[in-house]
Amino acid sequence: MENIINKIVDIDKKALDIKHKTEKMIDENGKRLNKKLSEIEKKELEKAKALGQKEYEKLIKQGQHKSNEIKLIAEKECEKLEKSYTRIHKKLEKEIFTKIFENN
Repeated sequence: MENIINKIVDIDKKALDIKHKTEKMIDENGKRLNKKLSEIEKKELEKAKALGQKEYEKLIKQGQHKSNEIKLIAEKECEKLEKSYTRIHKKLEKEIFTKIFENN
């Protein structure tokens, strides 16, 4: 009878030991998985940040290109206005000069 009780106690100790080892393995695996998940998350965030930076730079470049186009158009329009002003100004000068000297 004592032998049976000792075997039961032994089995109980082994079961408890297995339970503790299993809990420890589960805990270690959980920690490893959390660490791996954090690494993956960090890597993906870095990829997303790099992609975002690349898109940002692309948009800035497009904006600068558009700005340069608008600037060139504005400069051409200013040149046209200046030529038109100069032409009209010279014409008016001649008309005024002619009227002043014709009336005298």
